[in-house]
Amino acid sequence: MTPAAAIASLDRQIGLHGQIVILRRYTGVGAARASTDTTVGAIVRDYRPDELVGGITQGDTQIVLSPTDILAGGGAMPQKGDQIVIDGKPRTIVAAPPVRVGNEIARINVQVKG
Repeated sequence: MTPAAAIASLDRQIGLHGQIVILRRYTGVGAARASTDTTVGAIVRDYRPDELVGGITQGDTQIVLSPTDILAGGGAMPQKGDQIVIDGKPRTIVAAPPVRVGNEIARINVQVKG
């Protein structure tokens, strides 16, 4: 599967089964800290009991993002400390490893708490 085909497939699945969330990125520190919101489509689900290992705990949520909306919104990939707002509730990103097909990011698996 090519990177473009993988991204297109994910975009279709998000369109059919996903929901709209807000990716809130933070820059700066202290009084200079600012946030930028980007509306993105996502697949949102709670972790299953058998997935509660390592740093994943009950109440954490997995969010799958496509690079398509992220690139359209400015291109900065989510990172630890940023937030995803789901149904009006901000959740803090604790991990956001990209999944690559070849050398291209095809999806981002995000773990949030809160």
